[in-house]
Amino acid sequence: MPVSIEDMLSNTSLFSRVDRDELHEIAGWVQIQNYVAGQVIDREGDLGTSLHIIRSGSVDVYQAYDSDDQTLLASFGEGDFFGEMALLLGRPRSATVVAKESTECLQILRAAFAENATATVLWAMLQHVAERLAHADETIGEMHSH
Repeated sequence: MPVSIEDMLSNTSLFSRVDRDELHEIAGWVQIQNYVAGQVIDREGDLGTSLHIIRSGSVDVYQAYDSDDQTLLASFGEGDFFGEMALLLGRPRSATVVAKESTECLQILRAAFAENATATVLWAMLQHVAERLAHADETIGEMHSH
């Protein structure tokens, strides 16, 4: 039996600080998207318009996907998410995301998020994005110290 959308959201670190009533609201903005193995979900350079939370399956994240200098940046699976910067900023995608296998995602469009997000939801997301940024800073610092 698939996990409910509210449960999936609450188990995602991005929304783990959001209460159940607000998760129910957010679930109303969700669209279910299915992808086949090898399908490009988001392409580097395209305008980012949504956040994806992986409900099942897995993805690979690449920079310079269509070039000889292609770099695998990360792999994500169930419960992971990508596109939070697009959701908040609406900027071009910084990487290409490709389904590794049959993958189902919960998609939240930027327009729905911008129209409906409460201060509590925005604060929870801001805390999470700040944590990711702090982690990236630590990683960069470690790289320079070696």
